[in-house]
Amino acid sequence: MSKPLKAVIVGGGHRSMIYAELAKTDPDMLEIVGVADPNEFRRNQIGEYFNIPKEHRFADVNDLAAVPKFADAAINGTMDDIHVSTSIPLLKAGYDILLEKPFAVNEEEMRELIECAEENGRKIMICFVLRYAPFYRSIKETILSGEIGRIVNIQMAEHVSYHHMSTSHIRGKWRNEDQCHATMLLAKCCHDIDIMMWLMGSDAPAKVASFGSLMQFRPENAPEGSGTRCLVDCPLVDTCLYSAKRLYIDHPDRWSFYVWDKLEDKENATIEDKIELLKTSPYGVCAYKSDNNVVDHQSVAVQFKSGATGTHNMVGGAAIPQRKIHIIGTKGEIFGTLESGKFTVSLIDPRPG
Repeated sequence: MSKPLKAVIVGGGHRSMIYAELAKTDPDMLEIVGVADPNEFRRNQIGEYFNIPKEHRFADVNDLAAVPKFADAAINGTMDDIHVSTSIPLLKAGYDILLEKPFAVNEEEMRELIECAEENGRKIMICFVLRYAPFYRSIKETILSGEIGRIVNIQMAEHVSYHHMSTSHIRGKWRNEDQCHATMLLAKCCHDIDIMMWLMGSDAPAKVASFGSLMQFRPENAPEGSGTRCLVDCPLVDTCLYSAKRLYIDHPDRWSFYVWDKLEDKENATIEDKIELLKTSPYGVCAYKSDNNVVDHQSVAVQFKSGATGTHNMVGGAAIPQRKIHIIGTKGEIFGTLESGKFTVSLIDPRPG
């Protein structure tokens, strides 16, 4: 039996922990042997969870990179705008990296990262995990089989649910481009754009156009009489669709890793603790009066070199989360939704009956 891959965690957030959990479910495949995170509580919590020696728990990635290499790879789940700056020292120290998307927030950083990987002979694997979803893999196989012919048009859509939109892009970490340094499309829909390019194969884009705006979640659209904080001064706390009480107190576990992160060092936090936190945290601000400035809907149109076209529509604030895809080829078409895990293939058939 081969030895498990040894990895270090850089940025002990939600995504890193999802990937690192493989060390618990399949210890023969992965072993977590180090962690770098500026949050002391989280750093030690992860250290205890994976039995990481104290000398391999670092407050800064540069400290980790400065000691002799002790793992095969790093799982980098830091925030978007520091993906590159935290990866460069790891690459120079000889680590391959599993890097959360988007792997860079601008072209200059992208090229810097690629050049560093090439100079140091290292591998970077981007977490475009939807490529491995059975739904999309099966669609890719159907396209490659030639069953629907050459692709003429590919239509994709992501409907971001109202509670996801609130948590991530109205009140959360990705609400303000000046702070997170990533656009809504880059932060939320780089999966979808990647899937489109992957399904189109070698047929590269020739022209791209995109339009979007912040239309819904603006102060002028706030319900009449609303306050500035749901649990402090708003009389509509029990009726507003985006009330922090209705989204987070009535559903305390749905987005717990994000919403209650300031309570992570408090064992068995109560509902009262959570109500108090919402009185001061960004998640308790009125959804229409936050400092968000990213779009809440955006459309992308692509013309490929073959003449084929593609579109992607991101719409925030939907009743249900959904990713849809419709591909029309010269012999037939594919239509399906990721959430159902099913797609239909319809072929042109001029036979009678």
